[in-house]
Amino acid sequence: MKKLLLCSLAVIAMACSNDDDNNGSSSTDCDCGRITISSSFNVVNPVGSPTPVSTFTSFVVLNNCTYRETTHTVNGNQTNVYRVGTQYCR
Repeated sequence: MKKLLLCSLAVIAMACSNDDDNNGSSSTDCDCGRITISSSFNVVNPVGSPTPVSTFTSFVVLNNCTYRETTHTVNGNQTNVYRVGTQYCR
């Protein structure tokens, strides 16, 4: 009886598994993630600098595979480029 139960559970598990997992293909790009936070900020430069203020954009990316967050900073106000909810690939 136990063998029959185990065999039936194994058959159900095989029937419910995703076919994409079985053939080794995956649609998730592990070099990409979703932007969860994006903001710009200004830094006041020292007196005598060619520009009095520098602007930067900082954004946080949640990796599609590892779910680890990483922070990236770029020059300029680019919050329209690095929008929350969009995909970012390194």
